[in-house]
Amino acid sequence: MPTQPSSAWKSPRFFKTAPIAKATSLLSQGRKSTEAIVLALVAITAVGCLRFPVESTWLFALEISGILLFFSAEVAQLFTRPYFSIALAFVPILSALVSRKFGTAIAFEMTALTVFGAVSLAMSIRTSRTRAMSLVGSGFLTLFAVSISDSPRAVMFAIVWMAICVWHLVANHWERLELSAVQQVRRGAGVRPASVAAAIALCVFSAWFVKDRFSESKRFAGGFMPTSGGSKWSDPGARNGVGTGEAAIAAKDHAESFGAVESDLFLESTESTLFDMFNDSIGDVKKKNKWERRQGITPENLIHFHQQAATSEKGGGSTFSTDRLPPKKNLKLDNATENSVLQWAGPSGIRLAMNRYDSYEGTQWVNKKSLRNESLLQKTSGDAVWFFDPKLISSKKELTPANTSVNLVKILRLDSTRIPTPMMASGLHIKDVDRQDFYGIEDDGCFFMPGREKVPPLTVVNVASHILMEDEILNQLPQAQSATSNDQRLASTVKTWTQSNNHVYEKVQSIVSHLRSEFTFDRSFETKSDDPVAEFLQSRRGGDHLFATTAALMMREIGLRSRLVTGFYVRPSAIDIAAGHTNVLPDDVHVWAEVDLGDGRWFEIAPTPGYQQPIYTPSMWLVSKRFALAHWPHAIALCFIALCLYLTRLFWAELGLNIGYRIAAILCPGKRLGLAMRVLQTRAKLAGFPRIAGRPQRDWLLSLTASQEAIRETARRFCDAADRATFGGTPNSSDNRNLENELLMYLKIKTFRHLHSGKSA
Repeated sequence: MPTQPSSAWKSPRFFKTAPIAKATSLLSQGRKSTEAIVLALVAITAVGCLRFPVESTWLFALEISGILLFFSAEVAQLFTRPYFSIALAFVPILSALVSRKFGTAIAFEMTALTVFGAVSLAMSIRTSRTRAMSLVGSGFLTLFAVSISDSPRAVMFAIVWMAICVWHLVANHWERLELSAVQQVRRGAGVRPASVAAAIALCVFSAWFVKDRFSESKRFAGGFMPTSGGSKWSDPGARNGVGTGEAAIAAKDHAESFGAVESDLFLESTESTLFDMFNDSIGDVKKKNKWERRQGITPENLIHFHQQAATSEKGGGSTFSTDRLPPKKNLKLDNATENSVLQWAGPSGIRLAMNRYDSYEGTQWVNKKSLRNESLLQKTSGDAVWFFDPKLISSKKELTPANTSVNLVKILRLDSTRIPTPMMASGLHIKDVDRQDFYGIEDDGCFFMPGREKVPPLTVVNVASHILMEDEILNQLPQAQSATSNDQRLASTVKTWTQSNNHVYEKVQSIVSHLRSEFTFDRSFETKSDDPVAEFLQSRRGGDHLFATTAALMMREIGLRSRLVTGFYVRPSAIDIAAGHTNVLPDDVHVWAEVDLGDGRWFEIAPTPGYQQPIYTPSMWLVSKRFALAHWPHAIALCFIALCLYLTRLFWAELGLNIGYRIAAILCPGKRLGLAMRVLQTRAKLAGFPRIAGRPQRDWLLSLTASQEAIRETARRFCDAADRATFGGTPNSSDNRNLENELLMYLKIKTFRHLHSGKSA
């Protein structure tokens, strides 16, 4: 039996108290929203006090005006859709993008806090549940902004917010208990099989989609957050807010901390030279007995030969031999107190150069060209004094945060005056070291500290390097030229690998690809002949020094200038997430090659498998051209398929509606009539006869079928059954299914298009 209504409404007192209670409820809801709005505005104001002194005034005012404008329009209900309030959250994001475009960047964390406040403001005028979430959000934002503020008066924002919040609790939540008495209890919607099945399917699909699609962590590659601890070189919105610290113990744990660079505490006897590290990892240079040839060498050549051999044996850095013994691990490196040689705060998978060699003489790489320069270009950026390579600055446009990457390298146990730098390093900065005679460029083009025995341990060096785009390589790389070589096997191999390539950069990529895919990296492999490169091409196995040497010589075969580079590889697996840097070990010594770009700059190639290749990001235009060239047959096929789908769109829409209705009717059998009506309305809309907003569904359907006697009675009975199901009756399920099937079978999209072709539905 249906529940009888209570007789309380018949009482004369009811008619007196009902309007008052309704008005009181409306006033209470309005007061709650007003208080939530005020609390959200207090939070936004607290964030604004952090931003206003350090950001562009006009841009900040424009951003706040945009937030208030959208909020006022939402309060005035100018938007018919509730989700238009999401625009409040996008105003700070859009402002941040515009600011970076015009060179007045906003720090990312400030934008995130403002978005948080805008969302709290948007939720303050919605339902009671979102209003409660707005209170929590504005409270957290206010306390967070106050806690990070340097102003002692910032605590006033927290006091104001708490005072208003207490008032809100007193005024709205301490009411009489009888107003909260339970009048009726209804069971809510239970767990439906469709929802559970959809959730499981979504989880399975998500797990399948992300499987094996992510490589090693790139956490420090973008430098996205936080920006307050960097400089304008690391991010245009940075504010130098974290500092660098002075404690030596902190300097050992964090790459960005500047420690006691001259302290004897860290000058341990276990420190190893770069030459020792290469011998441990790659192997000792083979020593050959030259006494049999002494009679055939003139005194001048003999002196020159002994000088070259002595330099090679002591590892002075002017030569590098490819003829080596298998490596034997030096145990004293394992016994060192601190095993890391360097700490690198920047992207992983890159190389840090220490020595470069431009000439190859059989088994020896030597550097003959002098690039020495001890008069670097001094520039000041904020409080930092930078020293740049004049050749790189003059040959390119002015370095800006957009085309320059700035990272940190901390010297720990590197017994050398050279400073490890990434590709296309153009400038250096060391905190509190602003003397020009402390910086220079060696004969081979590497940065070093002249006049010293070595770079002091725990020295933090900021390195600025140019970001190379792939478009620059394609446009500026010199055209391939024929080169004359004495090694016929090498020349023949290069010709075979590059004969199908036209552009010189494609030839470079082809050579690197063949070396990485057809050869095996093995540092323990011992060469037995006097020609390591020829043996390497035959055995297809060897150390990274043989990969790099072969790649450099092959670059010369296609007419490009190349050179060998030795240094360190920053392994992605060595990232110390807690400390914020990557530890570089003695085992991370590496050999690779560089190719002359033609304008004084050199770009890296990584022919050794197992090491990440350098990333040269192409422009969107280059990506589009490559995609069009590679997939034009697929594009034509897709256009043809899209045309066919468009011409048969009504058929596919009809099929989709039928399948969707059948599935929904099985999952929700109690809503079959409503689903059938929605299908009919969708068909009519696709046919060009949509139901006018506000017009009853019954009137619309009966008027649409008025001229068709065969279906008019079925439509009327369908509407009667829908009325009974909606307003209290229990319809006959079998009859309803027959009515639905008959109506849906007749009123298809094509039928709607033919109904009343000259009359609006």
